[in-house]
Amino acid sequence: MTLEAQVERGQKAERLLTDPLLTEAFDLVRQAIHERWEAAPIRDQEGAHELKLQLKLLNDVRANLEQALSDGKLAAAELKTQRQPLSPAEWRAATR
Repeated sequence: MTLEAQVERGQKAERLLTDPLLTEAFDLVRQAIHERWEAAPIRDQEGAHELKLQLKLLNDVRANLEQALSDGKLAAAELKTQRQPLSPAEWRAATR
């Protein structure tokens, strides 16, 4: 994936992570999982395990978006350093 594509992907991830509707959706799903876990009988270990897996997957989705955002920021920084013109002293040193 090119640096430009990583930057664009990171920008999309940032828009998603800061979108109030998506943030609310994550919070509501997390809350529903916790409520179901609290209401589950102690003997329902399999059900509790399934709820824990659901919570982990929800966290994994957020982590993937956060990783895309981080990668995009790093790619943007890399592009910036690649595009900065050399100072005269840097150019002379590079051409020697």
